[in-house]
Amino acid sequence: MVYDFKQVPHSSSLEWTPCFTNYTCANLLVPFDYEDASVGNVNVAFIRWETPNQPAMGDIVLNPGGPGGSGVDYLLSSLADLTRLFGTSYNVVGMDPRGVNNSGPHVDCFEGKPWVRDYYDNQYYTDFDPHSPKDVLNHWTDAGSFGDWCAQALNETARYANTPATARDMVSYIEALAESKGESKEDAKLDYYGVSYGSTLGTTFASLFPDRVGRMIIDGVVDAEEHYGGSWLNNLRLGDKSMQKFFEYCYEAGPACTFFQNDTSADGVKARFDALLADLNAHPMSVSDPTLVQFPTFLTGAELISWMLLSVYDQNTFPLTASILVECEQRNASSIFELLASAGVSKGITITIACNDMQSNYNISSPEKYQKYIDDLEGVSHYLGIAWSPVITVNCWKHSFVPPQSQIFKGFTTTHTANPILFTTNTIDPVASFADKMVQFYPGSVVLKQDVVGHGLQLAKSKCTSKYLTEFMEKGTLPPAGVVCDVEDPNPFLASAPAKRSLTRRGTPFL
Repeated sequence: MVYDFKQVPHSSSLEWTPCFTNYTCANLLVPFDYEDASVGNVNVAFIRWETPNQPAMGDIVLNPGGPGGSGVDYLLSSLADLTRLFGTSYNVVGMDPRGVNNSGPHVDCFEGKPWVRDYYDNQYYTDFDPHSPKDVLNHWTDAGSFGDWCAQALNETARYANTPATARDMVSYIEALAESKGESKEDAKLDYYGVSYGSTLGTTFASLFPDRVGRMIIDGVVDAEEHYGGSWLNNLRLGDKSMQKFFEYCYEAGPACTFFQNDTSADGVKARFDALLADLNAHPMSVSDPTLVQFPTFLTGAELISWMLLSVYDQNTFPLTASILVECEQRNASSIFELLASAGVSKGITITIACNDMQSNYNISSPEKYQKYIDDLEGVSHYLGIAWSPVITVNCWKHSFVPPQSQIFKGFTTTHTANPILFTTNTIDPVASFADKMVQFYPGSVVLKQDVVGHGLQLAKSKCTSKYLTEFMEKGTLPPAGVVCDVEDPNPFLASAPAKRSLTRRGTPFL
């Protein structure tokens, strides 16, 4: 029994090692470049939970989002939620994509210095006013410096951390799995659940290897054309609707929402939020409590919006957000700073993969272009656009790694897959609402919707959703087109169980 992937042997066949008490782990060796063996091999980490209902119908491979989300960590933390969604007929497999967590190649631009990385990320994402021309210039320059830094901190193997290569690695997995069972590897098919960026990985796989598609659930669906195009511009097209639902739920709940103060309508709740945001923009709040922050700082409206972007990922956090807003009205920033600190992530892995995929297709090559990008994002989402502006695209303008031609995705076209795909989405997904678009590339596939605010089906309990997903996985039966499933607790302020004082994310805090 091992508890560290460093103790798991590397092998070109699947050699499972008992790990983490109830799982088995494997490090599968695959080529850096499947068309140039001379480059060498890299390990891809897998962890498997074996269903008690053996023989299993197959292995369903997970991707939790990102780019940069760890499928290993996702399985270890979310097994109960995953089996609630699609049953226990399958073994469940967490995969760390190339460059992520336990898999090579190394793409951490601050390796061995996590404290430096955390400090840099905090400054980069929060110490930025997108309405200040000077800050826009400085931030654009900083993004370029980050590209230069990573070019020196990493080596050329970083170019092989990209989505098409990871899709090919999943072919290696299903072929190795088939061979381990004495089956034909040529007939092996991928069973898959991918959410958020995992939808990009899943649709990329389906387009590159349509004859290898088994039972695939594509959830929290990103506009994958924009991912490869590099703009990441329209992700927030339902962002303001998700904010409006917060105001509506709070008003409907009345005193059960701590931010409610005898408001006469949802617009009244919205007006109070707008007043708080304007006050923080005009009068930032000093924060000097050493138990909360590592050095004296202040809270601005931009940081409040950063929290709101995180919150709308999961409407179960709305009660927590209401309490934070009350504290902010009282000039108390203790909770929001504590939670923003706990939500911090490193951007290095995310940026490397995203920029490799982007291939400079949307190059913000000047501060003027960055300002236009910010303005365009605010046009997509009045509330959340400014928090999205530093996430991905600007960081790629001096990215220096170029994937080999064999790992450059050529685009989406109408593709007939061996089995239909089940696309799933929430009715209001603030950051990835493109199931109706992406399904059109795959004739015969269907979209299932769940009536809730947030990103990914996992955030809500719905017998309807679980029924359709289980039937699809076990029988291949698609739900009728146009189905919208209700959830058990539609208004989070009136939920039967209070929301936890935390924010569950997959991958980065953005996708």
